[in-house]
Amino acid sequence: MKTKSFLILAVILGIASSVSAQDLTTQSKYGADSVNCVTKLSIYREYYKQWEAAKFAPEAISGEMISAWREVFLTGPRASQYTFTNGEKILDYLIRKNPKEKDAYIDTLGILMDTRAKCFPTDPKTGQSQVASIMGRKGLLIYTYNKNRYEEAYNVLKDAVALDPTQLQGAYIDAYFKATIDMVNNGKEEKMTIINVYQELTDVLDGNIKELAEKETQLVEARANAEETGDSEAVTNFDKQIEKNEKSININKGVKNNVDNLFQPYASCEDLIKVFSAKMAETPEDIALLKRITTILDKKECTDSKLFLDASKKLYELEPSPEAAYNIGIQEFKNKKFNEAAKYFEQATASENNDRVYRAYRNLAFCYQNVGSYGKARDAARRAAQVDPTAGEPYLIIAQLYAESGKQFSGDVETKAVFWVAVDKCIKAKQIDPSVADRANSMISIYSQHYPSVETIFFNDYAEGQSYTVGGWINETTTIRASK
Repeated sequence: MKTKSFLILAVILGIASSVSAQDLTTQSKYGADSVNCVTKLSIYREYYKQWEAAKFAPEAISGEMISAWREVFLTGPRASQYTFTNGEKILDYLIRKNPKEKDAYIDTLGILMDTRAKCFPTDPKTGQSQVASIMGRKGLLIYTYNKNRYEEAYNVLKDAVALDPTQLQGAYIDAYFKATIDMVNNGKEEKMTIINVYQELTDVLDGNIKELAEKETQLVEARANAEETGDSEAVTNFDKQIEKNEKSININKGVKNNVDNLFQPYASCEDLIKVFSAKMAETPEDIALLKRITTILDKKECTDSKLFLDASKKLYELEPSPEAAYNIGIQEFKNKKFNEAAKYFEQATASENNDRVYRAYRNLAFCYQNVGSYGKARDAARRAAQVDPTAGEPYLIIAQLYAESGKQFSGDVETKAVFWVAVDKCIKAKQIDPSVADRANSMISIYSQHYPSVETIFFNDYAEGQSYTVGGWINETTTIRASK
């Protein structure tokens, strides 16, 4: 096995000098000797299929496959992207089976990814640029195979983000943040780098979630239209697209949650305020810094600090914007100046940050709820739900508004009917957002205790299970239920 490993290593390492001597952008698809390249391509692919069919078992790997693959890579790398994706699998096997030589294989893997970026800067299937994605994968693989090479992975991933952050998959973002933390923990970057990268990556994830949420709304509307016209095939197709889109939303939210968790040890209010206070003292009119301070302190719920208030006011003074308005709104809300806070949250809804817009509408709903403007509060909550169709909290807010409205009605049934529609909203909230299920169930347990009795329903000429429209500002149809 040692002899075989050494021979394979020698074959693979020969790639470095050979590839660097070629002009990959001008040579033909199959290289100078197309017959030889096509022949080797056929040989390695046949062996690869056999290895794949054997579920990549160690005993099924072939030296002939590796040799033929190497020949294709050296003489005609532009022949197929499979040369690179298959090569990645081959190197993965060699790295895992030869731990003592893994760094040499990792170096070769880096050459493989660099060459792919040169030969296939755009995806042949979509026509879209994929260089940032390839470099992101390169950084991920380096970090995955050897975390001691975190600095190299960090620099590769940093460059990938600079190229195009929208191309990066969740795993690349996760690896970049972990490598950033390693850089800081080993004294190669200052602590502020973690904060900067955290904001950069969460902005990318927020942007992804916003784009996917907008697509979700469009798909749901298109599905509804197809259902109205009776086009069952289209409905089925839209259901698949909606399911795929929701999966993408959940993946981005999961990565964001993981990044938040990784950031937590570096994100105590005390630490953040200490770091940011020093930075703000150095450059008090640095708008980019003020935005970073207010955004992160808000996300980490450090808004009670004097620093947050000072930075918010300074930012609003220097550059009135939806983001600055949001931060002032937070302070006014904490001071129970709900009408003033509402004015700022209204301005904040013009933000380009999807998460900020969602929270602005949500907080606006709270403001109107506190001053008894239930209709406006519901409108704001509905807008929040439109911004993020996967969030259940807006429906819980509406449930609270309905439950609080009983005093606006008269009659044994009318005053209790608000709890039916309130529970309806709680049920919807937990159906679309499992993270609020506990809160929703608690509210359902409380509200259902206020249902009218069987006798009250009967003596008012109604029946359980019957449809009922709650009037007034609510104006929603529900189902009659009795208390148990």
